[in-house]
Amino acid sequence: MICGKGGTGKSVISVLMARILSRKYNVYLIDSDESNTLLPEMLGAPQPKPLVEYLGGRGSVFKRGEVNIVRALSKAGRGVVLKNLPDQYVSKSPEGIGLIVIGKVRNYSEGCACPLNYLTRTLLKHLVLDEDEVVLVVTDAGIEHIGRGVEEGSDAVLAVVDPTAESLSLAKTLKEQIKPLKKKFWLVLNKATPEVADIIIEKAKGMGLEVNGVIGFDEKIFKSCLEGGVLKAEKSMSQVENVLKAINLL
Repeated sequence: MICGKGGTGKSVISVLMARILSRKYNVYLIDSDESNTLLPEMLGAPQPKPLVEYLGGRGSVFKRGEVNIVRALSKAGRGVVLKNLPDQYVSKSPEGIGLIVIGKVRNYSEGCACPLNYLTRTLLKHLVLDEDEVVLVVTDAGIEHIGRGVEEGSDAVLAVVDPTAESLSLAKTLKEQIKPLKKKFWLVLNKATPEVADIIIEKAKGMGLEVNGVIGFDEKIFKSCLEGGVLKAEKSMSQVENVLKAINLL
């Protein structure tokens, strides 16, 4: 799970991680952020239908409950196999990365994102993966997903921080809250100059946090995010690759 406060670059880091990991694995990227909508464009994949619609919409999620959600998403009834989901709910990038969108909040007074978080949690808890499959989950900004227990079904949490005290504080909360779950926790500093990186690393250390990798400011990413469309990166690709090696995913 890729977590962090809004604006740290979770979507960007997730897309770059997915591209690199897709050289070795079959990768799925699950968009669990109920607000941002441009992940398909960044990935270069068609917009899939929201998975929540497969279950009848947000109003049906809590009514179905965990058991019935799993039955609906599983053909064999033994867990959720992503490659078995209907094609309209899983789109593919040019690299073959599968994209699944949980759902979005778009209309005034339509309600909170609680059903969407519940669906993500249920999906992750009952995933059945092959040895060559990797799933990355982009969470909503902040820590609401912790309140919904979404982390229960994950193997690890990667917190993305930018050079702000607020993002470090939130990362510390994330680490503390998942500690009882015995999940792996990694911390990546994004959009940092070398001088700022040294300051943040030292500050993080004083808070009991270890920075597992640093990704600098990439002008190509900045421009492509401004223009929209497929994400373009330059030096950040090698830096993200170094992060994946540091946390033993490559």
